[in-house]
Amino acid sequence: LFTSLLAACYKPLQAKTPTALTRATAFLHREYETTYFWWEAVELTRKLVLTGFVLLIPEERAFLRLVVATLVCSCYAVALAAVRPYKRVGDDVLAVATSLVLLLFFLGANWTTIYLGIEERHPDSEDAEAILGLSSLD
Repeated sequence: LFTSLLAACYKPLQAKTPTALTRATAFLHREYETTYFWWEAVELTRKLVLTGFVLLIPEERAFLRLVVATLVCSCYAVALAAVRPYKRVGDDVLAVATSLVLLLFFLGANWTTIYLGIEERHPDSEDAEAILGLSSLD
């Protein structure tokens, strides 16, 4: 729905001629450079993928869910840093920082899942610590 509204706003936004529709949908594009007026649709898609579509992957493949979420976060963080869609530099910096924090959380979840998987398969050994490099911390 938001994407179709933004598509309808394309010509008036590029021509910088406000219409009733561009004023009514300003909450979708006001914070972004005119070139990147569509970025809110990308942001909403990212949120939908991370909170909804990954749940379509069966629970037995929980690690795959984490890998998909990590890849989505990685690609989004890179795109966000490259495109810098916000009008204010501070908003760009904050968006990249929060995206990287979310990426770190997913990487930590991946690391923990790998560790627990190794521990489950080899409960009496210290393979998990050795493989993940945790034995050198002692």
